[in-house]
Amino acid sequence: MNATQKIAVISGATGYIGYETAKKLAADGMRIAMLYYGLSKEDAIRMVSELSGEGHNAYFCDISDENAVTQVIDRIEQEMGHLYACIHAAGTLPKPKQLHLSSPADLDEQFKVNIFGTFNFLSSCARRLKEHKDGVIIGITTAGVVTPINTKARGAYSVLKFALQGMLVALKEELSSFGIRVYSIAPGVLPGGLNRDTPKAFLEITRSTSPTKTLAAAEDVAEKISSLCLETANGISEFTFLIAPETGIMPK
Repeated sequence: MNATQKIAVISGATGYIGYETAKKLAADGMRIAMLYYGLSKEDAIRMVSELSGEGHNAYFCDISDENAVTQVIDRIEQEMGHLYACIHAAGTLPKPKQLHLSSPADLDEQFKVNIFGTFNFLSSCARRLKEHKDGVIIGITTAGVVTPINTKARGAYSVLKFALQGMLVALKEELSSFGIRVYSIAPGVLPGGLNRDTPKAFLEITRSTSPTKTLAAAEDVAEKISSLCLETANGISEFTFLIAPETGIMPK
């Protein structure tokens, strides 16, 4: 299977990391199935049209709806072919409230997409790749799951990322015998995307105390995802990759 035959589905594909990843994988020659939710169909189609190459599509999907996820994965395979890469980049805005000050309602609001939506997407993709006995699953976590620093201001959001890491660990163990590779990408705080409204002073404090001593960039995340989608990555034994643009990408 060459690059032009490989199909990647990306949740949160119109977001900061998701779209950079879509652009990079499209430039690599893959065909992209972009899942979108929080914007118009016209905008999603426009973003698809700006990708390199041909054969890309956008699919509306609320990943918190299990049936919707199953149906869209079915539709992608019917219209585009067998999935090869499944990239989970969807998420909701973190709330600046410490965990012990949060309410059950705060957690419930975050869990709907970030836990159940994550499970719906990853489990549906995993079942398909298991059938094909080939492919790669990559989830975007956070540097906090590698070195628990700067987690208190994120409250439930940090808890959710640990849950995502746990799901990826389980999938790696369950799917390795079927030829499916599973990875966790752990960037530090990104100045854009979900953090676009975060005060610059907080970002600077985060940068200075982070394990990477730098803010992450969506382009760096996309580059690493691209390298892990290559067949030559089959021999990589590392699981979590901490994105550190100034010093390289460090496996953990």
